[in-house]
Amino acid sequence: MVRLAMMAFSALECDVPQDSNHSEHRKLYDKAAQQYATHAGDVSRNPAVATSHLAHGLATAFFLAYSDLVTNRVRDAQGVLKEAARMLGQHRDQPLSTVERRLVAWIRLVDGRASSAGADGSFLAETDKTIDSPSTAEKPSFDEPSSDPSPGGSTVEDVLFDVLYAPGLAFYQRVQSIMARVSNIDPWHRARGTVLDETEVMAVAANITKDLRTLEAQRPALMDHAVSGALTERHISVDIATAITRSYRVYWANYQAGHIHLHRVAYKHLPPTVEVLDARATIKRTARLLEQTGEQLPVNFIWPLLMACCEEEDLAERAWMIQSIRNMQSQASNAKPIADVLEEVHRRQDATKQRADVRQTSLDLFNMSFAVV
Repeated sequence: MVRLAMMAFSALECDVPQDSNHSEHRKLYDKAAQQYATHAGDVSRNPAVATSHLAHGLATAFFLAYSDLVTNRVRDAQGVLKEAARMLGQHRDQPLSTVERRLVAWIRLVDGRASSAGADGSFLAETDKTIDSPSTAEKPSFDEPSSDPSPGGSTVEDVLFDVLYAPGLAFYQRVQSIMARVSNIDPWHRARGTVLDETEVMAVAANITKDLRTLEAQRPALMDHAVSGALTERHISVDIATAITRSYRVYWANYQAGHIHLHRVAYKHLPPTVEVLDARATIKRTARLLEQTGEQLPVNFIWPLLMACCEEEDLAERAWMIQSIRNMQSQASNAKPIADVLEEVHRRQDATKQRADVRQTSLDLFNMSFAVV
């Protein structure tokens, strides 16, 4: 099951451009999905199966759902993620292993992206209150010496990286949860337009704004240093400093995108607030800091660029952000259509002097909605 899901994802990544139907991927995917459905049925009949094979189920769910998003099958991804949430729910009273926690973190990221394209965020909802920070994952006992002191075991640098990285990842997980909550009040997830509808949306949006501000106040102590580039080889090895800086910049930009996302969903008829303008400026500044390293922007930066660009008035800045997204085509297969959608969003907004819905624009252009992965 896991092997087939991994092979299906690999086949998708290695598909030749002429194979628009992803035929080899589809064969492997269908086999993996069938075994996953059988496994889900076994879990339903015997919850003990969830405990003994949880990692297998989660790993399969990750690769299947990720494949679904890349090929714009959001409904299929939602079905896979719902089953994964149910499996995890059956395992709720049991502690999770390090591998299981990491898989949960990865699937939460996938579900966060799926929710922005129309999914219901069921896996995020299931894990919000039951999953602690990744830093609380299983740790070896100090009473027992390491069974693998060789270079193949965990080195001091590995441990140090995990200690520094874990708070940032936990922060990013909370950002994904907020993103799903914002998506749940958009017109694709709930009724909008009446006085009662909008009153309810305003109440939810006020709570989300409060939680965004709380999350900013609780950001990791290392966040500001890493984002500004102050974390260097004077403090830790250059490899760790580079990796942590890059990750934290991505996490911070995605957090800032939450302010813009919320405003465009809940207050789309109102001019941008100071928080929205500050978020836009921060995302652009952070993107330029990453570009100064000479490396391509990470694909996790598509969402912040998309949100910032939607609110951008300067034509040169728009062109730069759209081209930055296009440059990610080798890493994200839907980068080009997302950039095309963004150009059309600007055409509509400039013509009507009103915000254009990104998902509606995507449906109008391509008859599908793209998950930003």
